[in-house]
Parts: sequence; C-alpha cells; structure tokens
Amino acid sequence: MQTVLVSGGTSTLGKEICTQFVHEGAIVYCGYSASKEKAEYVASQLGPSLRPLHLDVQDQRDIEQAFCVIENLDVLVNNSGLFSVHAPSELAIEEWERIFDINVTGMFRLTKQALPLLRQSRGCIINIASINALHPGFGGTAHYDASKGAVLSFTRSLAKELAPEVRVNAVAPGLLKAPYLDEHNPIRSAYENRALLKRLVDPAEVASAVGFLTRCKAMTAEVITIDCGYLMG
Repeated sequence: MQTVLVSGGTSTLGKEICTQFVHEGAIVYCGYSASKEKAEYVASQLGPSLRPLHLDVQDQRDIEQAFCVIENLDVLVNNSGLFSVHAPSELAIEEWERIFDINVTGMFRLTKQALPLLRQSRGCIINIASINALHPGFGGTAHYDASKGAVLSFTRSLAKELAPEVRVNAVAPGLLKAPYLDEHNPIRSAYENRALLKRLVDPAEVASAVGFLTRCKAMTAEVITIDCGYLMG
C-alpha cells in the first residue's frame, strides 16, 4: 500500500488528487495550512485512508512536526501554491517574496524534509507547475509566472541529482474549472476561445496525470502539460 503526501490538499486540485489516490488504495496525508474544516470534511467523505495533516510550507518547524507523524512515504505531491494579480509597476516586494516563499521555497522546504523517506522507498515527487511557466498569463502575473518557471527548473535539476533513487516530474495545468469561473467570466471566455478543445481543464484530468506519473517508472525530469490545447491555440 502506497503512502502519499499532498500539500495544499484542500484546494480544488488538491482534493481531486487526494481522492484519486484514496480510490487507488493509498494512505493519503492531506496537507492543509488554514483550512482544517475543509480537510476534515474531505476525510469524512473519503474515509480513514484520508488523513488530514497540518502542514504550513512556510514554517520549517511545522514541516518537521508533520514528519513526526509520517513514518514512510512513497509519493510527494507539491501542490501548495498561491496566485495573485499585480501589474509589475504596482507589485510590492513583499508580494513578490510571499509568492516565491510559498510556490518555490515552500516546495523546497517540504521536498528536503521528505527526501530521506523517499530515498528509502525509491519513491517519486510530482510538482504542480502551471502553463504560465511556459506562456505569459493574462496580465499582471509576471511574479506568479516566474515562480512557476522556477518550479519547472527545480523539477529538472532535482530529477538529475536524485536519480536513480527518486524520480521527479511536474504537471503544468491550464485554467481549471472552478466555481468562480462561471460562463460570464471574461478570463474563462478568453481561455476557451484560444484552447483547441474550447473548454477549461477538469481538475480530475490533472489528478489522473499525477497518478500516471507515479506508475510510469520510466519517466523522470518530464513536464506534462494539460491545457486543452491552449498553448497551441
């Protein structure tokens, strides 16, 4: 039975990833920072294989305490992330640092703590990036785009350094279906008009790719883009 840790486990995508692994028979630690109620609700839906775990990727001590609970680990999914919109001329250095501390440094903190267990199990790491790492966003996202570009660089470099014991890959999703993106949302319309498949990405489709990367043991240092053809539009 696999043991999986998903940071940002209560987000729209994180919940789908947790759900898929539970359905596949894994023990899943659903990492959360401020959303304890959401984590407990997910656990009530998925049963005892889903284990809520307080995990603030900005707090090294909190990460260390979380790993006092986790005795073994086969898969780490670095899904914690933060998004914001600010024009470069109006972007405060504090916001730049906040985005990078969660999206990049937080991923590093958690990965470093998990490495001894992953080496022991010859496990794998899946980092959640974004197509914004490969194509500019809709404006005001240069800081976010840069952070996700760093995620891809970290993925490739880490894969080379940890091979052959630990595999490291990334998934770069496009715009995900979410409650706030109703049919009248201009960002949704712009995305669907450009995407070859003329729709948004279902979070379950991204979770499926994450599952594939855990099973395909011939893949490392790769990035799977799931964007309904947006980059080709």
